Amino acid sequence: MAKTRVTLTLESDEDAAVRAAAEEEGLDLSAFLRVAALAEVARISRTRARFAEVDEVSRAAEEAQAEQSSDASPAADAAMDAYLDAIDSALTRRGGGAAA
Repeated sequence: MAKTRVTLTLESDEDAAVRAAAEEEGLDLSAFLRVAALAEVARISRTRARFAEVDEVSRAAEEAQAEQSSDASPAADAAMDAYLDAIDSALTRRGGGAAA
């Protein structure tokens, strides 16, 4: 696999902190930065997947709500409750929990 060299610019205090953390982990600077960068890539990927799931649930709930009356009525209130319950349920199944 071909390797690529990248340049990273840090303030001197940031450089010292990063080097100290790498040393504490028993890694050379390059390995430490590689691990950190790949962990961030994985975190971003998980976040995007999670929001895609929430967006899908939200769209489905909005479509269901649109089928009901848009007037301020018990039916509209029930549709909004179903919408919020669907989002809470999807997040709970994924381990995200619901905001209080």
